[in-house]
Amino acid sequence: MQKNKRRHQRIPADYEVVFFWEDQHGVQTARTKSRDASDSGLKVESAVSIQSGTQVCVEIPRYGTAIEGIVRYCNAEGAVFQIGVEFSSESRSSSQPESKEIDYYEVLQLSSKADLETIHRVYRIMAARFHPDNPESGNHERFLLLSEAYRVLCDPILRAEYDLARATNTKGPLPLFQAKAFVDEKEGETHRRLGVLCLLYAQRRRNPRHPTITLVELEELMSIPRDYLEFTLWYLKQKRLVEMNDGADFSLTAAGVDFVEEHTPAQDILHRLLTSGGRTAAYPPPAERAAHSASVQ
Repeated sequence: MQKNKRRHQRIPADYEVVFFWEDQHGVQTARTKSRDASDSGLKVESAVSIQSGTQVCVEIPRYGTAIEGIVRYCNAEGAVFQIGVEFSSESRSSSQPESKEIDYYEVLQLSSKADLETIHRVYRIMAARFHPDNPESGNHERFLLLSEAYRVLCDPILRAEYDLARATNTKGPLPLFQAKAFVDEKEGETHRRLGVLCLLYAQRRRNPRHPTITLVELEELMSIPRDYLEFTLWYLKQKRLVEMNDGADFSLTAAGVDFVEEHTPAQDILHRLLTSGGRTAAYPPPAERAAHSASVQ
């Protein structure tokens, strides 16, 4: 890639690129920084090396989806690696975001309530079956779609964003909010606050130009009576974690973002919301849970 004359003009670039690939140890990911790019490939700077010839899925923010490519070189320069990737011809022609009608849960043949361990296990089985190197059942397109579905569903934030969009399209309540934890008096109020913060966090990440959610939409997503939600939102506004615009739409403040990101590792309910966007997930609470459990009460 370096030695051959380039057929496509490269331009300087500076944005995050996420690599996703498989090796003998399983599924690997690496967050890198682009340095230049063209329609046929890109060069990135990475803290980890990726062996030349490795088939990778590449997430590029401007495309919003995974693009398949192959590592053409990986050169060490000091403490970092300069990596060149060539996109496959199929990926170049399909580099636009995929249709929202594709259901990642159906792709992996999973319930929307599947926990993270189940997602990992099912993906490993299906990836081995459809990997292009499998001479009997390999399927290039199916493997790429499986990898994209897995990439989204195994990432807590991406899954929350995807599930929020999926729930918005289907106009149905998220099942987790119908659990007893959101109905009980004192505990229910604490969980409702966390639920609102998670939904607003996912909305701001998913659509930064329109980061708001209306009270009606919160009612539909959470299936919680308005008078309960009004008290919850009043409290979060007083704490300056949430703000309301002139149109009475709600959005997360910078303090709210900090709160979610700071407490996600400690709050079991936040883990469940962010790993499933409202679907149940079996996540054992960390040891620090008790130290933070009263922070939104």
